[in-house]
Amino acid sequence: MIWTEWRVSVSPARFDGDPPVSRRSGDDARRDLGPHFPELARLLDEAYREFLEKTREFAHKLETGTKASIIRDLSLRRLREYCDTAPGAHFFKKGNLSLICFNNNWVLRIKQLRSGFKVAVSPTGSSKAYDRNELPTSMASLLPTEPPATCLYLGWAVPENAPSRIQKFVVCNNEFRELDWALPLDEDGPTPPERLPLPEPPEPPAERNRVRVKEEKKRRANE
Repeated sequence: MIWTEWRVSVSPARFDGDPPVSRRSGDDARRDLGPHFPELARLLDEAYREFLEKTREFAHKLETGTKASIIRDLSLRRLREYCDTAPGAHFFKKGNLSLICFNNNWVLRIKQLRSGFKVAVSPTGSSKAYDRNELPTSMASLLPTEPPATCLYLGWAVPENAPSRIQKFVVCNNEFRELDWALPLDEDGPTPPERLPLPEPPEPPAERNRVRVKEEKKRRANE
């Protein structure tokens, strides 16, 4: 089995009083989490297939955020059942925050991936802390503090040119909320690109420029 890794090298600056941040390497993740990757990939694929089947008639009417929420909930249901039997796996839920923990060293949060392996982050302190690889205070008491757990995203993306199958990655950010490394879950998965092939929003039309031209022509005609 060959795993590929996309990695960004960053020289972080640390200051006294900063909360502890643990960013284990992609090699560490392969060693510890690699045995779980095939099953995690299968569960995410099952959830996406269920979403396609149950929303076939009206999926085109759903907002992007609504689709992502449905896929996330279908995935969480399966992941929770997986944690009941998988060695070293635990499922934690507090409020709207659901986390999967492996061996007290790795914490995963399921999210849809955007371009550049980014995710949508709510304005809450917990979400922002997680995005910079800090375990939220509300969850800190559930895990050992030394060494701190590494916070990951269990992410998926729907390729624009192949919407019937999702790409699945484990993504690790640094303390600046930037990509540190990413690993594909599938054995035959592509090497993670610097930017995922997701559609970009269209540029807004230059309405103001067109109005100004018309007004300028009308003014000259009246002179």
